[in-house]
Amino acid sequence: MKPGMNRLTPEGRAILASDPVWAAYAIADLRPDLARHCRWAVSPQKGGLALLFTGLEPPILLAAGTSDGVHAALGDIDLPQELSLSIQPSHLTALQLRYPDVDTECMLRMNFAPRKNQPPPVRPAVPLSQMDLQRLQDLYRCGGEFAPDAFDSSQLDDGFFFGIEDKDGSLLSAGGTHITYSAARSPFARAVGRQPRRDDTLDSILAEGVAAIGNIYTRPDCRGKGYGTAVTASILHALQAANYGTIVLNVSAHNLAAQSIYEKLGFVVHCRFLEGLARSFL
Repeated sequence: MKPGMNRLTPEGRAILASDPVWAAYAIADLRPDLARHCRWAVSPQKGGLALLFTGLEPPILLAAGTSDGVHAALGDIDLPQELSLSIQPSHLTALQLRYPDVDTECMLRMNFAPRKNQPPPVRPAVPLSQMDLQRLQDLYRCGGEFAPDAFDSSQLDDGFFFGIEDKDGSLLSAGGTHITYSAARSPFARAVGRQPRRDDTLDSILAEGVAAIGNIYTRPDCRGKGYGTAVTASILHALQAANYGTIVLNVSAHNLAAQSIYEKLGFVVHCRFLEGLARSFL
């Protein structure tokens, strides 16, 4: 099998651009500091692609395009014995041919309705930075159902984390972004004086920017007080102020309370997908 390509082909770019809401995480992984972790496999004839992101452990598999195309693309990339996955239900059969042990949870991909403006939050949350890392980790350690499992301290560097504080300074609720990428605002592009290209649809999407909200969590004893709404509204308002064009988030299909919050803020369900772990017996 082939190891996968480090650079995305024009055909692969077109597949991502055909559904940027679903492909938001893969598009954001084109960010120069993350691209070195990407292994792409593309089936242009059948219209599918697979991305193996090796920057986390276990690596993450993301797929886009037709089920036949994803099946063909998976045959052109070396896959580890264990991986995390983010795939659409139509891609599951192709994955199960290589991983007999697949454990998934049904999730919803939601996106912020285009052209809807998010007003400043009624209860503004405080911005968080690397100086707040310990407080944030203490909050997430409270655990329980729906506790964040994909937080990395580097996510604080993007500048979109917010929290609600107690009187003693501890965090009651917090959240931010999993990933952001805007070619127009990228420090990598500014450092070399490049301007975002506009020679294909994906370049236009990147010029406007892609962001994935995540790590939203409220301490179990503080739920039902509007803290999660305030945090999410603050993140969303900041992203809109920075002119991000594609803003998405993931939520468990079973987390009805969170879905209600996001819908009231202007998010709509884009699709269902599967998230989980896949293991090979070989």
